[in-house]
Amino acid sequence: MSAPDRESPRACPACDAARARAAFCKRGFDHLRCARCGTLFVARVPTPDELAAIYLDPSYHEHAGETEVERRAAEAEARARRLRALGAQHVLEVGCGVGSFLDAAARIGLDVEGVDRAPSAARARARGHRVHDRWLDELRPVAARFDAIAAWEVLEHVASPLAMLEGFRPWLRPGGVLALSTPSFSGVYARALGPRFPMVCPPEHLELFTRRGLVTLLDRGGFELRRLRSFSNLGRARLANGFRRYALGESPLARAAASALAVIAEQPARLVDAVGLGISFEAYARMR
Repeated sequence: MSAPDRESPRACPACDAARARAAFCKRGFDHLRCARCGTLFVARVPTPDELAAIYLDPSYHEHAGETEVERRAAEAEARARRLRALGAQHVLEVGCGVGSFLDAAARIGLDVEGVDRAPSAARARARGHRVHDRWLDELRPVAARFDAIAAWEVLEHVASPLAMLEGFRPWLRPGGVLALSTPSFSGVYARALGPRFPMVCPPEHLELFTRRGLVTLLDRGGFELRRLRSFSNLGRARLANGFRRYALGESPLARAAASALAVIAEQPARLVDAVGLGISFEAYARMR
């Protein structure tokens, strides 16, 4: 995992524009907003060793409760089916973690393997998956042998997203598919909450892309966008938690009010996703 020069503020990691304005500081990290594409990013990234330490921590990926595990399994199956519908049979997942997507892909007959140095990836290996205990840039492809690369919730973590996209290309067969998800800084939640938006969490997240920024980044990396959707995973329980955390508090009366508001807000939350203004993006692109 490499980092750019730490002596000067970064150019925009999405569109490479040099002009950006100060946005806010969170957890000691100054954030900039690109003047061209609107992408939010930290002004200076941690060192490669500091970044690696985050993802090699044994507790990383270990925070999901039972309900979250079930949701992730359903999400992974839907994503695997979308890739199969796009013609993918041999799939490499970068940053596979505990292996939810590997499980789903294997269940529907895809030939899949992962790349992840995180200790949590041992759980995927224990279930029989082939998972390389390396960062992707430490591996050298013998041939372009994958129909698709999946990178779910990965791009926002890396110091140079463009370099990562360029690093995917030698692994992909001509016309191969890149599938990814990443938080959105175009959505209503990001705009309303600003630095309180949960996806603003340095040093784990180093950039949050706008729609324009993500499309530009994919184009710069040699990928043609085919499908882009917004999603938030905001059911009643998560909505109620959000109302308590960001507006109402934790008193008994506040908790009751938050639950009532969550029922009312559930349908509008789905509409927000439908018009592309949710918490995260899910994108599918073909290599040019």
